Amino acid sequence: MNKKVFSLPINPKLSEEFVTNTFLPFLKEYREYILDLYFTCRIPPFNQDAMGDCFTSDQALVDAACYISNKSDIPLSATFNNIWVRPDQKNLDLWIENFAPIYDMGIRVVTLPHTTWVSTGQIQSAFPELFIKNTILREVTRPNEIVSLAEAGFNYINLDRDLMRDRDQLLRIRKAKDYCAYLGKPVMLSMLVNETCWGGCPIMPEHYQYNSTRTKDDPIFFASPISRVSCSTWDVEHPEYDLKQANLPPWREDWIEMLDLGIDTFKLHGREHGMRLLESMDLIKRWADEEEYMFPEYKKYQAEMQMKDAPINAWRQKIKTCKFDCWDCNYCENVVEYHMKKADLIVHPQVETCIEAFTNSGKYLSNHKTYDPNDPDGYFNIPGLSSARVRHFLNNLCSQEGAVYLEVGVYAGSTFCAAIQNNDMVAAYANDNWSQPNLQPARKDIELPIHDVTVTTFVDNLQHNVATDSLDFDIQVLNGDSSKLGKKDFKHDVNIIFYDGDNAEHKMVEFFNQMLTFTDKVFTLVIDDANVEQNVAITKGWVEKQQLKVLYERELLNDQEDDKMWWNGLYVLVIAK
Repeated sequence: MNKKVFSLPINPKLSEEFVTNTFLPFLKEYREYILDLYFTCRIPPFNQDAMGDCFTSDQALVDAACYISNKSDIPLSATFNNIWVRPDQKNLDLWIENFAPIYDMGIRVVTLPHTTWVSTGQIQSAFPELFIKNTILREVTRPNEIVSLAEAGFNYINLDRDLMRDRDQLLRIRKAKDYCAYLGKPVMLSMLVNETCWGGCPIMPEHYQYNSTRTKDDPIFFASPISRVSCSTWDVEHPEYDLKQANLPPWREDWIEMLDLGIDTFKLHGREHGMRLLESMDLIKRWADEEEYMFPEYKKYQAEMQMKDAPINAWRQKIKTCKFDCWDCNYCENVVEYHMKKADLIVHPQVETCIEAFTNSGKYLSNHKTYDPNDPDGYFNIPGLSSARVRHFLNNLCSQEGAVYLEVGVYAGSTFCAAIQNNDMVAAYANDNWSQPNLQPARKDIELPIHDVTVTTFVDNLQHNVATDSLDFDIQVLNGDSSKLGKKDFKHDVNIIFYDGDNAEHKMVEFFNQMLTFTDKVFTLVIDDANVEQNVAITKGWVEKQQLKVLYERELLNDQEDDKMWWNGLYVLVIAK
């Protein structure tokens, strides 16, 4: 079996430090498993693509990719996947003219979107050593397409990701692949295996069209309000979402079966998202180490897998031929329901509130008419290290009946004021020691118009931005070290906590230990700055050590601080003591 079975992306937003200290050492260690490194390449007429990002220097993308390739000794694959570029002769001539310098730099592999261009033979004549891939956006699903594309001149075909659940069609495609070899037109087959998109997603073509046609003045698709009706909402509304993703099954054996079915290369995700790239790197490591589970999160089903008739085992077989035809199946839902009952994970009202809060924030809705993101004088415009979406989420979360809210690290009050506004709560507690009066975002392009923040700043913002006289509940300011808070500081058991305090491990653990003395039997814990992996790891480690039951958990991560999404990431848990 060929060892080089992975096509790994280069994320164009990688920092020099990450490339030097993490990415290059990884590539050197695992290069025997990596066929190529595919990267964003922007030359006329391909000035945009499905990834959607805009860059100040297109040549810098090529130079950075070449540097990584030279240092790792792994070939490059230049990606041109914009199917909305007009496939005419003028654009073909333009592409050949602009690709020539890149070819001269030694790049011999490309992804192209237009069969007509390849069929003319002009590309092969201009670049006789070029290895040509088709784009996955063409959604190739039929054996005759394999033969037609091979005859046109493609050397490598990216299959539609949904085929991973259509074993019968893959067997027919393997026959077509063998037929191409017989014709003297051999092709390699590739499948994208970890995109995490819902299989058969009805919005995916529009998502890619949006990004491929955007200008620098437009947000990328997932930063646009229009995207909130898609996967960001499905992810939190449907607990079975993980089982319906177009990812290969988590078992290594099933990946080997894909190779037996004619797949030559596992294409990995992460060209536009740093967290996805890290996940892809982990997949290669797991493959090299011959781990049983390629996706470690599926270990939660491990105990059930030892049971012959467990639904997760039947699911493993069923998905080989299910074709993502979910409308009359519901088996994924049954697997999740069985697992929750087996683990005694009841659907607590706080879990339902969390899901609803996510959904509303995802659609830029709120339970309250006063929460208007277009109002320049609105309370959510208090400067702070957060985003409108996070504030919407907290506002909706605190709308639950009997809410008792504690926020650790309130700073100027942007999230605290958003959380309590117009909510019928029992009490709200604000904690900070205001020892860092001049906090600013890590991103240099975002600067908060606020300095020298004190408790007085917070109280003034609370009084001027929230109609506190109309709020029929107790609001307390707890000035001091969060790790020293105890039962004596609270008149009511807290059931919602937003932690944005000190991220030193001992400080987090000390607060968590104290937290158990003043929280309700079931409470929601929201950890800010979840993009920092350590913050999530510390929280998970503490929960495990305390043997607490987690009724619900969700990580919402960004590449970086993002004022259109989850700022610097959230980790949300509903915990039963």
